[in-house]
Amino acid sequence: MDRLPSPAPAPAVPAVPPLVPGSRSLRAILPESYRQGDFADRFIAGFDDTLAPLITSLDCLDAYFDARTAPDHFVSWMLGWSNTALPSCVGPTGRRNALLLGHRLHGLRGTRSGLDLLVRHVLGGRLELAESGGTHVTTGPEDPSVPLPTASWARVRVLLPHGTSAGRPWVAEDVEELVRQWLPAHVAADVTVEDDEDPLLVRGASGGEA
Repeated sequence: MDRLPSPAPAPAVPAVPPLVPGSRSLRAILPESYRQGDFADRFIAGFDDTLAPLITSLDCLDAYFDARTAPDHFVSWMLGWSNTALPSCVGPTGRRNALLLGHRLHGLRGTRSGLDLLVRHVLGGRLELAESGGTHVTTGPEDPSVPLPTASWARVRVLLPHGTSAGRPWVAEDVEELVRQWLPAHVAADVTVEDDEDPLLVRGASGGEA
């Protein structure tokens, strides 16, 4: 009896590439029958590339609301939620600090401690403050053109990091306006904004090594 010829071997089925652990690929939710072969992989790859940035943003959403990791433009947006208006001369570090201090900074607004927090952590400078300790209270609105009684006064001197306002007079004006917003409304304050001395120059003048 003649022996029947052996059947031809079946064509090899290309192996389906495994999913990356934690992958959000759409192929992961396809029925098994559609995951045979590479057509579905090649077809869905375009959708995966389009959706990947959106999915990554959603996965990292908590980082957007953390002042330490949020993008700079998002930090400015969140500051607007608390009505914290900062001039353009305040850098990214100062803006993040203002957001981190949050309710503590606003809770001390109008006090010496609050002003010191603002100058040190937001503006990165030093505060020198002298005040009378007096207050002035009225039962009705006053004429803003009439000077306040001299019983309540304050002299505020803000020393910015060396070179911050050099050649940029608008910086001192913006900082002065910001500081006045954090002073009590009933205190007649004389606000001065200056650049701090260069530490190298100060050390050289005191007899130290240049």
